[in-house]
Amino acid sequence: MAALRRLLDLLYLAGGVAGGVALAAIGAIIAAQVVGRQFGIQFAGADDLTAFAVAGSALLPLAYAFRHGAHIRVDLLIGHVKGGPRFVMEAVALAATAALAAFLAFSVGDLAYDSWQFEDVAQGTVPWLLWYPQAACAAGCALFALALADDLAVHLAGGVPSYRRAAEASAMSRATEEI
Repeated sequence: MAALRRLLDLLYLAGGVAGGVALAAIGAIIAAQVVGRQFGIQFAGADDLTAFAVAGSALLPLAYAFRHGAHIRVDLLIGHVKGGPRFVMEAVALAATAALAAFLAFSVGDLAYDSWQFEDVAQGTVPWLLWYPQAACAAGCALFALALADDLAVHLAGGVPSYRRAAEASAMSRATEEI
């Protein structure tokens, strides 16, 4: 079980790192464009590459951010419920969100597959193959669905889901800072 936990955490970390690389790519592309303008150089297709990197930087690190409590949780209802009803509400919320993320991963993955089959390209100045960024987005959604299903399994087994552990650690950190 510990090996599976390490593997899952490694997958979530890989998604976070890939999202960071996509974010760095945005900066590098923009910097290259700015410097290139000073020398009269234009980079064809840079706008498309930036858009692809933005999509990757938004979706690839979803699972890592979720596991570390970086997502905003709105506890308007569930925060006022205790015991069994809260347990059920959290399980339903995790299951519904995991199903939605899995559906999104499937849909974007299907789009990437179609783009690969038909050799679909971007409509910009450079005909970039579209299935690369689409596959990255599908992978990010799939990792997020996996992280949600992971926390659902932990919750149903009576453990503490990662988002609650991260929130408790954050609260402890703030409390020690105030002392």
